[in-house]
Amino acid sequence: MNSSHIGKPSRGAVRSCLSSLFSLPAVFCVLLFGLSAWAQVPSGPSDVVNELHHKLMEVMRHSAPQDYAGRYRTLAPVISTHFDTPLIAKVILSRYWAKLSEEQKTEFIKLFNQLSIATYASRFDAYNGEKFVELSREELKRGRLLVKTELQRVGKEPVKLDYLMHQRDGTWYIISVIANGVNDLSLKRAEYAAVIKDKGYAALLEDMTAKIRTMEAAANG
Repeated sequence: MNSSHIGKPSRGAVRSCLSSLFSLPAVFCVLLFGLSAWAQVPSGPSDVVNELHHKLMEVMRHSAPQDYAGRYRTLAPVISTHFDTPLIAKVILSRYWAKLSEEQKTEFIKLFNQLSIATYASRFDAYNGEKFVELSREELKRGRLLVKTELQRVGKEPVKLDYLMHQRDGTWYIISVIANGVNDLSLKRAEYAAVIKDKGYAALLEDMTAKIRTMEAAANG
């Protein structure tokens, strides 16, 4: 499924759709308004992934006039909304999670969310004809789902991006991103455990903060 931007409907089309709302299937209006309108109220796993891709394409296409801070502001709402950061944080810290106070847990979740946004803002900073395409969906155990996509690039091999998702309170969330077979959740779990073991929890927070500052500095030249 291509998540590239679909043109904004004309005022006449909007009025026509609204006036016939009770005589035409609601799905017709959704199709008429296009992906940008649909993405505002994502309901299924593909919709969640599509909205993330839509925002990534937006910051990539407007990377020239938009600085790192602008990309960060654009991506922050969609990443904060569609990633189950509390669960991700708990999985990443594993046995160390239970040892944290509620205040420390809240602090870590907030910082990890900031690091996630900063990572996307620093990496998706230019557009060279790329497009996101959904390939398939695979149902997994315990009600989880794998949405398989790829970032197609001109003259280069596509980057495979698989999104591990689960449903909580009727809403789908991303809990891990697998890029070309590499599970980011597993990498961070091993990395963070090593830091805590060698340097302690406070050092982990310092390392995370330093990474955010480094990405910001590099993006701003």
